[in-house]
Amino acid sequence: MPAPVQNNHSATGAGANKHDAGAGGTFGGFTMFVSSPSLTTVTALETSPDNTTWTPQGIVTGTGWVTARSDLRQRYARPNVTTLGGAGTLINSTVNAMP
Repeated sequence: MPAPVQNNHSATGAGANKHDAGAGGTFGGFTMFVSSPSLTTVTALETSPDNTTWTPQGIVTGTGWVTARSDLRQRYARPNVTTLGGAGTLINSTVNAMP
């Protein structure tokens, strides 16, 4: 199993670090843990087959876990903060991907 990918977010947008299964590789299961001091921060777990088209697989509001399984196997997985809960908020996300 690949090592978890961690990101720190201070603004909305996708995390710089993402899982990449490599050429010809794919993932079928994903988990994400988000730690946020704001209850209104929204972070999406997104997957992509091509690093261009991203699809939300689950959402965390505030702090919590999301688990997703994709029947259409995906090469990439990343966190994306869609709503920042307050000025100066620092969010940490950890994404795990399983074959």
